[in-house]
Amino acid sequence: DAGERLDVFLARVAGSRTAAQALIEAGHVLVDGMGRQKRHRLEGGERVTIDWPEPEPEPDVPPAEFRIAYQDDDVLVVDKPAGVVVH
Repeated sequence: DAGERLDVFLARVAGSRTAAQALIEAGHVLVDGMGRQKRHRLEGGERVTIDWPEPEPEPDVPPAEFRIAYQDDDVLVVDKPAGVVVH
């Protein structure tokens, strides 16, 4: 991993480069015991440590209410609250 940016290296364990950068900026990542910037290039042989923060608790959100507006063998029309994501 020598020559690789710290944030790119961490993205493999953090799940994304954005998550890796957030960890670095929050001071949760040390390289040989020192904080480094996300653009720091690894030299090889360094020890990278991550102090994983506690996950934030999920907010209590009541379940959304859905109403079936129309249904037949081929079509289902659902009346959903605004803000509920549909795929």
